[in-house]
Amino acid sequence: MCFRPPTVDAGPVQCPKCGAEVDPKADECPSCGAKAMPAPGMPAAPGAPGAPKAPSAPQAPGAPAAPKAPGA
Repeated sequence: MCFRPPTVDAGPVQCPKCGAEVDPKADECPSCGAKAMPAPGMPAAPGAPGAPKAPSAPQAPGAPAAPKAPGA
């Protein structure tokens, strides 16, 4: 639903949920509380970007190999 028509000069619009007259500048219907939707063809507002991933830490070096016994 959209309470914001392309031209605001059109006057009040009708809420598609309850049919009440709503000011085109309103964010929600005063009667039923339905939220305003973007006008058809208008892109939605982008969401907040996620947090970046933490860089990976280098691996600890492995233990040195045990020396081999002589003559084995």
